[in-house]
Amino acid sequence: MDKKSLRIYIKEEKRRHPATELSEEDARLCREVLDNRRVKEAGVVLLYWSLPDEVCTHGLVEALAAMGKTVLLPRVAGDTELTLHRFTSVGDMVCGAYGILEPAGEAVGVEELTRLLRQEKGCGGTAAGMVGIIPGVAFDASGHRLGRGKGYYDRLLAQVPWLYTIGLCYPFQLLGSVPADGTDVVMAEVIC
Repeated sequence: MDKKSLRIYIKEEKRRHPATELSEEDARLCREVLDNRRVKEAGVVLLYWSLPDEVCTHGLVEALAAMGKTVLLPRVAGDTELTLHRFTSVGDMVCGAYGILEPAGEAVGVEELTRLLRQEKGCGGTAAGMVGIIPGVAFDASGHRLGRGKGYYDRLLAQVPWLYTIGLCYPFQLLGSVPADGTDVVMAEVIC
């Protein structure tokens, strides 16, 4: 299947699952993220504030922040770019592009990410101190990710190639293979 057909297939597949089942999966998947060794060791977590058709991460964002981790959420900047911003509280979020709640503060650039990385205690300032939890329409076991088609995350992740990335999806979103090209960033692991 091509990318467009896969996006339609996954959308139809999600409709087959009742909201209560998806809510239970959300809770299970968030527990798995919190139990993940890389996430436990990280002081900085790049995450996302989920849309209605994604694994719900709202409680996960708040839990990680309550654990003292620096949580960075993306904000849509124009037609092609995501910028990263510190999560402080839900009350400090504003409605941004595509109706997504986004942090209101200043952007954290790649230089700031590097500084945050150096500050991490217990990880020796290595890339192990940061992890990215990345959404996707579908993934495969090799870590290939199918996004929504605009390339936002691929461009963002290309700026931080050292970031350990974890794809997060429902089990029905993990496929045998996902079409990929040279601009698609591969996840280090997938939680589903």
